[in-house]
Amino acid sequence: MIAAFLLTSIAVKVAKTQQSVLASTNSNNIALQAYQYAESKADIVKLTKYNSLTAQNKKDIADSNYQDEVLLSEESSVDDHKERTATINVYFKGDSWPRASLKLICSSVEKSTGVPIGTILAWPSHTLPADGGIWLLCNGQSTAGYPQLSAIVGSNVPDYRGVFLRGYGSQTSTHYGTVTHSSAALGELQGDAIRNITGTVGGNMRPTHGSGAFYLVSNGPQGNRTSNDGAIFGFDTSRVVPTANEIRPVNRSVNWIIKAA
Repeated sequence: MIAAFLLTSIAVKVAKTQQSVLASTNSNNIALQAYQYAESKADIVKLTKYNSLTAQNKKDIADSNYQDEVLLSEESSVDDHKERTATINVYFKGDSWPRASLKLICSSVEKSTGVPIGTILAWPSHTLPADGGIWLLCNGQSTAGYPQLSAIVGSNVPDYRGVFLRGYGSQTSTHYGTVTHSSAALGELQGDAIRNITGTVGGNMRPTHGSGAFYLVSNGPQGNRTSNDGAIFGFDTSRVVPTANEIRPVNRSVNWIIKAA
């Protein structure tokens, strides 16, 4: 009888311990999920303009067993701006106390993301950055709606499609002759060019063939191969190097983007 009682007592204690562990685990999972919902709500509040901030009564979160609310403190003056504290509470349905709570200080002065408006970046994707700012493709589009950007670049963003960017100004190099490298005016599109290639063909020779970029077009009247009278040579760089309808270095394409707000 005593042994049976002891076994029963141990079994009850084990069962209670297991129930306690399960309850604790379930409570932790609820708290973790509630905190994730609170963080999501906080992201929305962060993106809301100060003058558009509004309190929100307890409201069901779609497709979940949770509810959230937003409480706003009284407005206070701090130095040259105003502040309010937003408190985000997330409840498990049926609870009267929040399972997660976050506080945010909202300011009437917009905080910079650290990148000045007008900054231009080379971006390797067609999906623009999601850093809390607004970025535009540098394709010549209007700056309407972005007064700070408009004050920097004018009524349109720069159009950098298909072109390389160059530092403004000029300098001289001597790596192969003395050459002055000069940009056009700031923001102005400068056409492509190459340094001049010069040479001569002539003298007493028998024009039978050309080499390299030179090739024989004609030997002159009656196919005369004993002199250079009337001989015609052509010059074609595609015989020795790759050519295209533009001058370009080896490159990879990127999207040039500009910070608008």
